Amino acid sequence: MARQSKKIAKRIQPKKKVEQENKPPVKEKVGKDYLLIGVLALTIVFLIVGWTNFTAYNRALYLALLVSLGTTYARRHYNFNETQDLWLERAGVVAMGAAIVLFAFVVYQQYFA
Repeated sequence: MARQSKKIAKRIQPKKKVEQENKPPVKEKVGKDYLLIGVLALTIVFLIVGWTNFTAYNRALYLALLVSLGTTYARRHYNFNETQDLWLERAGVVAMGAAIVLFAFVVYQQYFA
């Protein structure tokens, strides 16, 4: 009876694989992100070329977009600890939100006001 209960217990609880626990975590391979780099470069070019023609709101819009894209690229390609990664994620989301709000404001000012 004791042998049968041990067999049942072994079947219910999966065996722990010690070998897998000792292995270091496999690092994900990140792609080259050519599209992200291209959009980032295009944003920089627009910001430099159009700086004199842009209003303050347009400048802030492009700067917020640049910050958002930059934090996205940094998070994907550099190893940050959890706290830094969390702050970069928050900064990127806030910058993207600011860019969206500024875009809506600029469109409103240009076409409706």
